[in-house]
Amino acid sequence: MAYRDDISALSPDHLWVLDPALTDSVGSLTVTNTGMATTGTAICEDITNSLTSNGTSDRLSVATSTDLDGALDRKAVCGWFRATAIQLPPKSVYREGTSNNQFNLVMWAGNNLMLDVVNGSTVVQAFADQVCQPNRAYHILARVEGTGFGNKVELYVDGVKQSTTEPANGQLGAATLGSRTAAEWADPSGSTEVGNATVLLNAPVNGNYAMWASFSGADAQLTDTEIREELFEKGALPGTTISAGTEAAMQTSLDALADSARGDEPLNIRIEAVTGDGDLTLSADNITHDALASIHVQYMGTGTLTWTNTNGSDASIGSTPNGGTINFVTPAVLTVSPLISGTEVRYYDAGTTTELAGVESSGTSYNSSVSASSVDIVIHKEEYENLRISGVDMTSGDVTVPIQQIFDRQYENA
Repeated sequence: MAYRDDISALSPDHLWVLDPALTDSVGSLTVTNTGMATTGTAICEDITNSLTSNGTSDRLSVATSTDLDGALDRKAVCGWFRATAIQLPPKSVYREGTSNNQFNLVMWAGNNLMLDVVNGSTVVQAFADQVCQPNRAYHILARVEGTGFGNKVELYVDGVKQSTTEPANGQLGAATLGSRTAAEWADPSGSTEVGNATVLLNAPVNGNYAMWASFSGADAQLTDTEIREELFEKGALPGTTISAGTEAAMQTSLDALADSARGDEPLNIRIEAVTGDGDLTLSADNITHDALASIHVQYMGTGTLTWTNTNGSDASIGSTPNGGTINFVTPAVLTVSPLISGTEVRYYDAGTTTELAGVESSGTSYNSSVSASSVDIVIHKEEYENLRISGVDMTSGDVTVPIQQIFDRQYENA
């Protein structure tokens, strides 16, 4: 299913793909383009272009509609935005209202993103936890609910609720958000306010827009899962893709990424379904992920992807838009020591005869990387009593098991 269809399934009042057509595919609400470039870069799925504000006076002006800018007890607006540089503040990303009642997405110094909601004399603001990096696309969702519902003002970035509001309770404190003047992306026409104070706002320079939608009433009460998995994850573009094929072929493709550091992106690595769309096991060799990357690995299959982090790999954030499962496995090192030189050591998946690692003749210690959550250890040396240690827990990291081998007196007397 196309990304725009995933959004439409959540029942928005309006949906503008902006690729670069201005058509509202749901509510037929007219949009007028003033100066926006109609050829930009793709910043999310299901598009090949985006609309770009390449001058400070560029804007998209939306016709008035009560389900968008009227008095509402619940509303939400979301879409993809990318800036190609640190902006000279202040910039308007999206806004409804120029004074009194407002619902604004504003970018301040250092590309700090803020949702600014003004309702009469009440001002509530929500702030992004991190600055928006140049050339990095973000999915932004802003919403308000009155006192009859959640009584909240919230900002989500890449499907994650941001933690800071002013005041700290983030409450609207009224049953409805009062009606506002018509919506605009980028440069707002006429005099404007932020936080109930007059300020001059401009359009982001080289700001890209795509796939914006608005919701009202019960449809605006989106769940965290819908915001993260439907609106963000299904629209995120991958930094790199491991194409569909046999498990061996896909492992070879992943090996080509060994010893690489994946950057701050909406989605670092997309894994397409394995041939036959069954289960898939892949091992990552020293592939690390930026702390701000929103998704490390996305699996497009319906089966289970077992992703093993080896040699310093650290993937932990997964996405499964087609209903599959990702199991991230980080092997732990199991060490037995001290040993009598020449000892045979075997590690087994706990409670089974499935050998995971072993050595025929050890030195004074033996260690091996183990992916199982629990293992049995068998230690054997002629002239010494056999040892078996069952159910060693490997889920908390590296484990060292102290060993004391005891001379076998029956062997001595044989």
